[in-house]
Amino acid sequence: MGGVSSRSAFSSKLKKRRGMGSWDAGNFENDTAMDWVGDLRESRSVTIVRDALIRVIEQSAPQRPSFVGRLLGRHPAEPYLPASVASEALAAAEIVACWLGHPLPELPDGVVEWTREHAQEFSPDSGQLARQAVAIIKTKSELKDLWEEGDASIGFKWHAVIADLERRLQS
Repeated sequence: MGGVSSRSAFSSKLKKRRGMGSWDAGNFENDTAMDWVGDLRESRSVTIVRDALIRVIEQSAPQRPSFVGRLLGRHPAEPYLPASVASEALAAAEIVACWLGHPLPELPDGVVEWTREHAQEFSPDSGQLARQAVAIIKTKSELKDLWEEGDASIGFKWHAVIADLERRLQS
């Protein structure tokens, strides 16, 4: 019995590799997302939400090789989206879902109020931007890989959280 459970080993791996604590698969159940929520509460604009989503899209675009690289036959490099960027974007996508009227049953303190106060600032493309960022995160990101490296049930739980978010963003 003296061994470490796969869940705590996984949590340790996440903490070590992502530089943050993660206590469950929910989009607000990690230190990076909760730090971002703290910044959200202090912000006076939805720009913080939009920036987190756009960062995913920009950082996931293939990097075009230099002119010399193209002459040498190099192909665009597929970037690896860092877990911290993905975690912040998933929290931002949850804010968009809240704005669309489909929030999680339990959100961090102050999030619903912040979303209501800034509702007029969201643009019509916010839902599409959030859906695009989530699609990228669930297919090619360090965060996805970290969740899938652990116990299969933990990876399954993370994918279920992402699927739920996608459904709420579609509505």
